[in-house]
Amino acid sequence: MAKKKTSSSSAKDKKQGGDSPREDRVMNVVAKPTLSAHVPTAPKKVKPQYASFRSSRKSLVNPRRVRGGVKFKLKAGETPRSWVTQRLLRVAEQGAEAEIYKDGLEYARLGQTKRLTIEETLCEGVIQGRSDKPYTTTLELSQFNAESQERVISAMADQVRYAAKLLSGELPSNIEDVFAPLGLKLFPAEPQDITPKCSCPDWSEEKPWCKHAVCLSALLAERMGDDPMIIFGLHGMPSQELIDGLRQKRAVGVQGPGPAPVLLQHVPGVSDVPSAPLDDSLGSFWEVGDELKELDTPIEPPTLNCVLLRRLGSSPFPEGRFPLIGLMATCYQLIGEHAIREDESGEE
Repeated sequence: MAKKKTSSSSAKDKKQGGDSPREDRVMNVVAKPTLSAHVPTAPKKVKPQYASFRSSRKSLVNPRRVRGGVKFKLKAGETPRSWVTQRLLRVAEQGAEAEIYKDGLEYARLGQTKRLTIEETLCEGVIQGRSDKPYTTTLELSQFNAESQERVISAMADQVRYAAKLLSGELPSNIEDVFAPLGLKLFPAEPQDITPKCSCPDWSEEKPWCKHAVCLSALLAERMGDDPMIIFGLHGMPSQELIDGLRQKRAVGVQGPGPAPVLLQHVPGVSDVPSAPLDDSLGSFWEVGDELKELDTPIEPPTLNCVLLRRLGSSPFPEGRFPLIGLMATCYQLIGEHAIREDESGEE
């Protein structure tokens, strides 16, 4: 009886032991999906996709298109008609690397320049590249001071062929023959004669000729081919002042001794302010405004006495008791000294 009980209990244990693997399998099936459902995999898939999209925007092959941009009309393979255009393009080609020069001309032909400004000494271009914002590029030339400008006008006036062509708005190709003896350069002959500056990351003082500088120089060269007198303004010598100076120098040479016209100096902000015609100002010609009280002009002795009298030449009354020019010079000098004394003493 004891053996049967033992055998029956072992059989029961064996039956229970046989059911335990099935319970383990059921628990494993339920547990695995529950654990995998809490793994945060979605955010990891979005971030790499966003990063790849940003990198594709930065690696643009072509520059961003500009509508209505300033274009370089000369096509690839064509030779410029003007020697001025040829010279400036040659300088840019020498200053820039071959690939950069090619890209710069392509920028100019595509019209990537949003705004081109050539005014007095300023040559500036706003050029759109591959980035979101355009770059600002400038070209600068050496400036002629007042003394150099006077020497240039005198040298040109002494040679009839230069004066005649300049007065007609034409710039002779051998114009450098006038500037070389004066130690000056009118047109750039080397890349160092032009100072390019650009806001792009490729520009540096060691390598100033980026593709944007080449683009701007091509547009400047084409404009100067149509109007070569622009080169004088870029040197700080407006072409109109040059023409006026040449005309007066030529007039003095033709006229000979005697009264000479006075060269009106250009004073920015004063002589360039437009004024009404005299016929329209007759009613108020002798009136002064309230601005006269704000005018402060110190009285000082002139650097040269009686400049206008000296320009008049000899006296038209040679048989007079006193030399007229000398008498007037003495009067002017005495009046000037009296005015200075009153100004210093504060008398009215």
